[in-house]
Amino acid sequence: MTDLDRDFAYLTGALTGGEAPSSVGVKFTPDGKPLTCRGNTTICHVDQRSEPFAALVDAQDLLKAGPLADGFTFLPPESFHMTIFEGVIDYARTTDRWPGHLSIDADIDTVTEDFATRLHGIGLAQDLATRPTGIFGGFSVRMSGADQNDEALLRLTRDQLQAATNLMRPDHDAYEFHITLAYNLRWFTPDEARSIIALSDKVGAELTKRVQNIMLGPVEFCTFETMHRFERRHLIN
Repeated sequence: MTDLDRDFAYLTGALTGGEAPSSVGVKFTPDGKPLTCRGNTTICHVDQRSEPFAALVDAQDLLKAGPLADGFTFLPPESFHMTIFEGVIDYARTTDRWPGHLSIDADIDTVTEDFATRLHGIGLAQDLATRPTGIFGGFSVRMSGADQNDEALLRLTRDQLQAATNLMRPDHDAYEFHITLAYNLRWFTPDEARSIIALSDKVGAELTKRVQNIMLGPVEFCTFETMHRFERRHLIN
């Protein structure tokens, strides 16, 4: 399946199914207000003083001005980040989304304290060179390593975090790096999906022309209560 086919299938609901996108009812209300969904994660925030951050804000503003923007809820720019390795989230308690050494009923604070200990001093790379490659479905910037070596370093970093947390996700190797700008709140008709893809392609082309490189790092171990704010517990070195 090509990126275009995947975008179209996702936006129309054909890819994942369900009455609404999976984030509705757990991360956001149907009208886009953030819901409490406690968890932890390892991320790199985008430096708010940087040109790439300004470019991401401008890209989000162009998407907000689109004719179907009311079908999305847009994140505050101060939350912009690239996830390196997903931690746990309170509503997703299944064996493939939970560390193997902890009870599936363990509270989030217990998991966070366990991870905080395990992630100290594991020897991660402190600088990660990345680049945007386009915009997916009107809401997410696709990311990769700046070159093949940098992509390999990103994947190695994920492997190190997986080993340290004992959190063995089935999609570990297939994970696509991204910076989320918004969440969609509904499925779209085929014509609406084509319109969103066209706008995404236009905005994505402008973004990738303006920004060829985004330096990230060091990786942060963070907690969150909603998708609007990610609080750093400590840097991982």
